[in-house]
Parts: sequence; C-alpha cells; structure tokens
Amino acid sequence: MIPLSIPTLAGNEWQYVKDCLDTNWISSAGAYVDRFEAQLAAYTGSAHAVACMNGTAALHVALQLAGVTTGDYVIAPNITFVATCNAIAYTGAEPLLLDVDPGTWQLDLDLLEQVLAEDCTRRPTGLTFRKDGRRIAGIMPVHVLGNMCDMDRLLAIARQYDLPVVEDSTEALGSTFN
Repeated sequence: MIPLSIPTLAGNEWQYVKDCLDTNWISSAGAYVDRFEAQLAAYTGSAHAVACMNGTAALHVALQLAGVTTGDYVIAPNITFVATCNAIAYTGAEPLLLDVDPGTWQLDLDLLEQVLAEDCTRRPTGLTFRKDGRRIAGIMPVHVLGNMCDMDRLLAIARQYDLPVVEDSTEALGSTFN
C-alpha cells in the first residue's frame, strides 16, 4: 500500500496537542487556532483566514458566500475527491463535471471555454445551461495532488462570464504555478 499522506509528529506537535487537551481548547477556538489563522493569512497574502473543521466544510461555506443556491450548477473537474461534490451538494446545487487536461489532471480550460461559449446563455439572472435552463453559479477548480490549475487563465475566463471561483486547494496549500 502506498499512503496518500502520513502524519508526522516530529517536533513540538505532541506538546501542542497535549497543551490543547490539558487546557480544554479542543474546539474551533483558542490560541492555536488564532495563531494558525494569522499565520495562514500572512503566508497567503490574505487579509483574513478562517480555519474550518475540514476542507468540505470550508468549501461549503465558500460556495454559500459565493451565492450558490439550490438548483444551480457549479462546474468542477471530473478528477477530484468526493468532498468537492459533497460541498456543492450541501448548497442544494449540483456539480457539472468537465473533463481534465490529461497532461496536468486539472480542469480542461479549452473545454471550459467551449462549454461556456456553446452550451450556455447569458441572461439578466446570470449564465444558464441551455440543456435545462439552470444557472451556472460558479467554477470550482481542484488542485489535485499539489498540481495547480492555470489560475490566471481560469480567472480571466470566469471574469468574462461573471462567474465566481471557489478553489479546492485542500491538496495544494503552498503550491505555486510556474
């Protein structure tokens, strides 16, 4: 068996875990959570960072903040983990899965442009999928195994169609695109 990831408790991790247990700060608050959020915001150049209990919960909140609602579609790549689709489903929306580029395993941006141009219609209420008239509410690229989607190009496409982007970077925190 080849594990996807192995936890490492090599430094002060055990001391920190014990400190959390000893002081009863084992929930979503406390000095370690505050420190993690501040350091993550600084590392990513963001004004704020919010720690969630897992990636699925974080994606769910981000989709809600992006305005995704029941009956919508969110475009996502067909190589992903179930958490991506679960987060979309928790909003009442449905994933619209597109193929990936075989060289990068990232959302095929040529195909994305084709689908948006040929299979969708712009309406005052937003972009709709011609097949059934449902709203396309956003795009969720998934940076699989540390590989990065070409975000400059994806964001340009999203701006052209006025679509919010929620990145599933669960596997790529710290990765960069060259």
